[in-house]
Amino acid sequence: MLDFAMIARRLRKAGRELTLRNAQPDISVLIEYVGLHRLPGVNVMPAPAPA
Repeated sequence: MLDFAMIARRLRKAGRELTLRNAQPDISVLIEYVGLHRLPGVNVMPAPAPA
């Protein structure tokens, strides 16, 4: 998670954003737990619901 935060910071400084798509459920919970989804320039797109 620290690596994601550092990458997001570097991208934000360059005027870009980090988008995380279709993370596994356990990883999504961890992202929310540590607050990574609240950082500026970070977009978290949930995995689609199973059909």
